[in-house]
Amino acid sequence: MKNLKRTVILAAGLFIASSAQSQNQFHLTQYMVHQPFINPASMGMFDNMNGSIFYKNQWTGFDGAPKLIGFNFNTPLGTGMKNRVGLTVVNDRIGVNSVTSISGSYAYSIKTGTSSTLSFGLAATLGLRQSDFADVSTTIVDPEFQANTPTLAMPNFKFGAFYKAKNWYVGMSLPNMLKNTIEYTNEFSGATSFDLSDWHFYLHGGYSWAINENLDLNSSTIFKHVSGAPFQVDISTMMVIKKKFGIGVNYRTSKDISGLLRFRLNPMLEMAYAYDYNISDINKFSSGSHEIMIIFDIYNKDKKPDQAMPRY
Repeated sequence: MKNLKRTVILAAGLFIASSAQSQNQFHLTQYMVHQPFINPASMGMFDNMNGSIFYKNQWTGFDGAPKLIGFNFNTPLGTGMKNRVGLTVVNDRIGVNSVTSISGSYAYSIKTGTSSTLSFGLAATLGLRQSDFADVSTTIVDPEFQANTPTLAMPNFKFGAFYKAKNWYVGMSLPNMLKNTIEYTNEFSGATSFDLSDWHFYLHGGYSWAINENLDLNSSTIFKHVSGAPFQVDISTMMVIKKKFGIGVNYRTSKDISGLLRFRLNPMLEMAYAYDYNISDINKFSSGSHEIMIIFDIYNKDKKPDQAMPRY
């Protein structure tokens, strides 16, 4: 059974790498905790330097199952708090296939009221794709699987818009504005083109209800349209106690149910954890997925740290 599972995962990964459509998007259950990972314009909701590190082990129990690790850092520029820049690095590995995305982001914010901001963001991304084909066991000698592929570098762009009010937000993003493909003739090569029909689209939003001075109810959702895949919706809700501890649940239309935990250690450091359990047949082979995230905020000496959880 172990060899069968490995074969299934590797076959799926090899198909993705060689069939030409390299448009997969990494998925975070805790997308609402640090949103610059999914939308560059969401940097506009912060007035301080901030960032996050995450690790996700998906479908534990499968050999070659997806593993994600990522880092993001953002900072305001100048004194007017209108300009922000950020850096994001994410590595996504499935079977023998690895994709590392490096993005530099810029966001411009406009104050639309005393407690509301409209931001627009753009990110330039370089995707580094490589497959360890030599690690694949084959029943015959296949020259295509005798050596690893070269690292293929392909450019892309992201665009986003984000509106933040006092108790709610709404945003949209295009995570890939170009179409990256992998081709093979006598050797592997990468190609980039513009194809409007291949665009991916995210729409996300959230609301926070102050039930009393010690209890808040946070709710968020994201709608995903990815070319060639079913429309996906995430819905989550979380109870937050004294602005420091949160416990919640998330449901995804891909038949995933997730438990969510968040804890603010101090005004500058927060930890979050998610456990995903798939209620389809995949749970016969996997015990679930684990995702951990560390979020940090850095304040100037003349700025008082925010005691509240600034995310939904």
